[in-house]
Amino acid sequence: MNINDEETLGLINRLLEAMHQAGWNQNGGNFTFVYVAQGAQHVGNIQNQNIIHGKHQEVSTCNEITCLSADEERIRQCISLLMEEHFEDDLLFSQQNHWQAVYRILVDKGYCKDSDFIGFDSFILRVMPKRVNRPYKRDSVRNISKTDFNKPFDRWRYDPTTSGSRIPYDRMVEVTKRFKEILDENGL
Repeated sequence: MNINDEETLGLINRLLEAMHQAGWNQNGGNFTFVYVAQGAQHVGNIQNQNIIHGKHQEVSTCNEITCLSADEERIRQCISLLMEEHFEDDLLFSQQNHWQAVYRILVDKGYCKDSDFIGFDSFILRVMPKRVNRPYKRDSVRNISKTDFNKPFDRWRYDPTTSGSRIPYDRMVEVTKRFKEILDENGL
């Protein structure tokens, strides 16, 4: 069923967002959303299959409502790519506080608002890949306000009086830089 009426789409989107925020579980129901326009911010079409980047995918039972724009789906894929990156003999994303790198770049690129940790929580939980190196925890990002990483990435400068040890600082810079590059490589 194609839905072209903007008012109807707005109502559906508000309903789904309210259901998501309330933690609604549809108990066996099945919702599938299809975005027609690249980078759309709202549902453009509803039918019984998913289309992600123009590829049809059959949908099995859904355990939760997921309504992602094309950009959100690409961000999910970029986070997955970040989780696969290596740094020397270890995974690059290896500390809980590395979620601050994801936060910082998503804020710098305008996908999230600075200091809106509730909004970031909602966003990151919506786009969270199934496999991550360190599970996302709200407090790991909220603590960014107590660090030098609270500033936009292009203004970061190592200062031993505020940054502490050089090794963790350099690692955070590397995680942040690589996530930004992955987003850029994917047109985000």
